[in-house]
Amino acid sequence: MLLAIDIGNTNISLAVISKDGSIKKRYHTPTHKLSLMPILKKLQKRIDRIFIVSVVPKTLREVKSSLKKKFKNTRIFVVGKDVKVPLKSLYNKREIGEDRLATAFAAKSLYGLPILIIDFGTAVTFDVVSKKGVYLGGLILPGIKMSLESLSERTAMLPKTHLKKTRFFIGKDTTSSIRSGMIYGYSAICEGLVALFRKKIGKNIKVVATGGDAPLISRYTPSMKRIDLDLSLKGLYFLNRVD
Repeated sequence: MLLAIDIGNTNISLAVISKDGSIKKRYHTPTHKLSLMPILKKLQKRIDRIFIVSVVPKTLREVKSSLKKKFKNTRIFVVGKDVKVPLKSLYNKREIGEDRLATAFAAKSLYGLPILIIDFGTAVTFDVVSKKGVYLGGLILPGIKMSLESLSERTAMLPKTHLKKTRFFIGKDTTSSIRSGMIYGYSAICEGLVALFRKKIGKNIKVVATGGDAPLISRYTPSMKRIDLDLSLKGLYFLNRVD
């Protein structure tokens, strides 16, 4: 059994994955709380390997410490340090997030090439892998939650709100106007950028979306038909198979 862990800026995602790639259990916890021990207590002791991808160095150190106490004889592999993602990359090696490479590797392995990955995380990222299997790079936009928080923090009269589906395109009050702006605004951005990627890469490029807000935004975005919320964790499974 593989324990896959993705440490993001907002959340830590964990999954227990069997040899055939099926996810047996999955857990999520806020990164800033680092409340892993209740989750680790639920896990069976027979974990053969642990693969971690992280964009938060301090949290990575703390997570590894907790894991070593729970799984004393289990090897821990950190993507980028102990194992490399087998993708040729044109991106600046000192700046690329290993999570983006791992997710791109999963998308390539599962859905074929060329492929565009849209990840709705703390930031919204667009990553593209060419038909020859080369990671070309991508785009980075502010995440939806970040944008919502910025509106309320940097204005005197706009309220805090959370994202949810809206019945009307034109908002009838401030809250519904913000929600419509976020949903239709980000869906329009996604549609426009997918069209640009198709011009640059080819009309046959596949599109897969992941991240917490992907299911909601995809309802308003015709080009986002394929959703895979476990893409980063599946990337760790495929890296385990390579190793």
